[in-house]
Amino acid sequence: MAPEKVSIIIPVYNVEPYLAQCLDSAVNQDYDNLEIIAINDGSTDASLEILETFRARHGNLIVRSIKNQGLSIARNTGLELATGEYILFVDSDDFLERQAVSTCVEIFRRQLVDMVSFELNVFFDGMDENLRDNFRGERAPGLHGACIPARTFFSQSIQLSSYLMMACLYMYRRKEFEGLRFYPKIVHEDNLFTTRLLLEKEHARITCIPDKLYNRRVRPGSITTQKKQKKHINGHLIVARELLKLKLPPGDSGAAAALNKFIQLILLRALETCKLTYAGSLPLHVRGRLMMLFARTKIKRRKVRRILLFAFPELLALRNSLRNSLRM
Repeated sequence: MAPEKVSIIIPVYNVEPYLAQCLDSAVNQDYDNLEIIAINDGSTDASLEILETFRARHGNLIVRSIKNQGLSIARNTGLELATGEYILFVDSDDFLERQAVSTCVEIFRRQLVDMVSFELNVFFDGMDENLRDNFRGERAPGLHGACIPARTFFSQSIQLSSYLMMACLYMYRRKEFEGLRFYPKIVHEDNLFTTRLLLEKEHARITCIPDKLYNRRVRPGSITTQKKQKKHINGHLIVARELLKLKLPPGDSGAAAALNKFIQLILLRALETCKLTYAGSLPLHVRGRLMMLFARTKIKRRKVRRILLFAFPELLALRNSLRNSLRM
């Protein structure tokens, strides 16, 4: 019987120095039945030339060029072209371990799961390694195990502060998640996609393994290391808004509580990013969006004061002023 086909989707945008290493890792997997789909997202450097050189040598590499529209649309274009039983994403400045695909496929063969998740090596290329704490590659050991409900895995990940959201760390059955797509033209798109992957299908099951099958490059100029901008705030707010639309049944109270906590964490990150972007001065229209989204979550009473003071530092200044006046 022929081995199951795996579709590896690689979005490509101006990664000339790193692309050959990424493509080498895909075409040299120790697994035969692969289709590698590279979406050239309007690159202006030599990325397309590198892709064409590899395509001439490897018949299983598909190259499509589109106008620059961002990571989400490039990945969605790859999903439209994919015909494999399983989907795996790779970012074009990263690379896979040689046994990445075969390791995951073997688990799919042995266990009735809809997705397999693994861990990653993080390495720094032109960046200060003192930032290592900001880029976690390992999960809590308690998450490793065979075949559990995906919603349980999500809940445990949040409880253990060990949720890895990179879509590249999950291989999944294509037909089981046929309609799942990335939200277009935002950053932090993985926060939404991976959470939906784990929560939307009631009976979905996952196996999480400790194998480090993915190598993530932390480099200057990438989306995760560039200076925070308005688009980062907007990405957080859109992710929170879309996750609030997820409706989990009453029987999944653990997953619902974990989702509520995760949404609040995203909104707090949006607040922190606001302070960095606007040098501590928070625009009223952003604060309004934040408070409206916070109001749709279940907030413990003790957290309300903290959130209000965080979003409206003027309240703290007013309180201190009143206290000083009363002492006079």
